[in-house]
Amino acid sequence: MSKTPSDPSGQVAPNPGAAWSFDAARIAPERRAEAWAQAMRRLYLPFAEPAEGGGAEGTVVARTSPMGFDFALVSGAAQTISGRTPGVERGLWLGLLIEGMARLQAEEGESPLDSSTLIYGATGIDAALSFESEFRQLFVRIPSVAIDARLLTPLAARVGIIRPADVTSHALLAILQSVATSLEIGRVENPAPVDSALVELLVPVLAEAGGKVARGGATASRARQFERMCRLLEAQLGDPCLGVRKVAAMEGVSVRYMQQLFASSGQTVSGYIKGRRLERARSELQSPLHSQLSITEIGFRWGFSQSAHFSRAYRERFGESPRETRRRAQSHA
Repeated sequence: MSKTPSDPSGQVAPNPGAAWSFDAARIAPERRAEAWAQAMRRLYLPFAEPAEGGGAEGTVVARTSPMGFDFALVSGAAQTISGRTPGVERGLWLGLLIEGMARLQAEEGESPLDSSTLIYGATGIDAALSFESEFRQLFVRIPSVAIDARLLTPLAARVGIIRPADVTSHALLAILQSVATSLEIGRVENPAPVDSALVELLVPVLAEAGGKVARGGATASRARQFERMCRLLEAQLGDPCLGVRKVAAMEGVSVRYMQQLFASSGQTVSGYIKGRRLERARSELQSPLHSQLSITEIGFRWGFSQSAHFSRAYRERFGESPRETRRRAQSHA
């Protein structure tokens, strides 16, 4: 991840997995605007411009999960967050208005927002989010490594709006609303399961949200089929015998077609399976809910029958051993 800025109060930023908060009311009035801007930069948001006479009043409650997901509940006076933040790691951001009045300005035009409207975009894209009253807003930033493998094509460099219309998008909205509530009351001790649930719900929602997929046709059909295959693989990652032939037969396609479909997303089926197994294992190594399991048991749960092979593949993927990951997670608990 990118280097985390210092706390606006001058404190060193906490390690990933720790929570942090900011309250402008605790800052001297003459320093408040700059401190608020620093808090926004710490969230990788562009400089927040307060409305005329509105001041830089506001609070932030945030947490970065061990998997690199950033969750933040921001409240404040009328203001605009616009532009782009240089140097931000490539990924995806989500936004949900919890309370207040706001409008999103992007290349496609301007749209009013409400508490049932989800906004999203690739990081580094220009957009403006104007809050017209006092507000509360949830921001989530998802690293590209957590979602790119699940998309047929990389996320387009655009900003979009999702208005829930089916059970999947409504479930995604409900999880985000729950995250906002949990942040507000300070109950986000183990966000790893939320990370996984967000990706599982977000992928099919994005597959229907825009570009060629939304217009239908062959690309839409291939994207939906790719997403179905990924779901089949996800459900059987713990099976050490899982392979392309089994999933191709379940989907009713040839092995060659399935290999070509994954190749169009820049990966192989075996590479996808291995990567997702390692990511699931990493999540459990970082979770206190699985602290009673040995490292060998966790590797076995995700299809690695030999501990040496698991440790070697894990180090190649994440640059550290499974034991080092667990030790670091426990030190941040």
